[in-house]
Amino acid sequence: MLSNSRRIIYLLRGNYKMISERYQCQLSSAALKKAVEELNEPEDNEVRLAAIDKLRTRFQEEIKDFELIRTDDSFLLRFLRHRKFNEDKALKSLENYHRHRKTWKSVFNLVDNPEKIDEFLSVGSVVPLKERAKDGTFVNIGRPGFNFGKKDGILQFMAATILSTEKLLENEEMQIYGVTVIEELKDFGIGLSLQMTTVGMQFMNLMQDGMPIRIKSLNVFNESLAYDLIYACVRPFIKEKLRNRLQLHGNSHEKLHEMIDPENLPPFLGGSGPELDIEWWKEQLLQTNNNAEK
Repeated sequence: MLSNSRRIIYLLRGNYKMISERYQCQLSSAALKKAVEELNEPEDNEVRLAAIDKLRTRFQEEIKDFELIRTDDSFLLRFLRHRKFNEDKALKSLENYHRHRKTWKSVFNLVDNPEKIDEFLSVGSVVPLKERAKDGTFVNIGRPGFNFGKKDGILQFMAATILSTEKLLENEEMQIYGVTVIEELKDFGIGLSLQMTTVGMQFMNLMQDGMPIRIKSLNVFNESLAYDLIYACVRPFIKEKLRNRLQLHGNSHEKLHEMIDPENLPPFLGGSGPELDIEWWKEQLLQTNNNAEK
């Protein structure tokens, strides 16, 4: 139980959930089993809540540079799951997340104001599939190169990627099963690659050490010499685990179809499914800041 003073602090900070509305596990039996076995998540909700409370308290007491952007259970639980309930690692990821938010204002100003990247969202630069991969992972598709003639095009693409990731993370099963990432580089040119070389390290650091996302597979299609330039720059900052999950497919979709049913893939990925539902996802993202799930 929280003291009266702690309750007041919660309310003054605009906490979205009343204290009586603590996290209650509503995972499917399969998802809970996976979380327990693979992420070391406590099956007992009281033990889970104790871990959340300890992470919250440690951040507020030990991390002096930042104030928690969100204090609710659901937000903090993402970081515990991401680090398999290792308290120290979860705390470090949470700190890194806040550090990037504070220092990378050119991107997070766009993330927090998605209407500023409306035209990028309108062409579907980052859109997930509605169906999952065969292993249960969610599927997020990025197309850097769509409408990126602007000077800050790569920053807008990164903002769209972060925004899309944040939205997907609202789904608890995505936190547990992770994501299969697809990057289609057909329209990716040398100009965009030069932009990427200047900010690629920061983006990779954020996605690996700050965002509470489990990238289970990273698939690149139609890579070109421009891609080689980027990869040479960011490779030193990609951790071995992620490098091992990176697959370059060229223009072949055969291995992708082994991971994802072709009936769920759009034609540009060799599938027989519908085109990406750009308007649906754009609407979801533009509502993100008004969503008080959190």
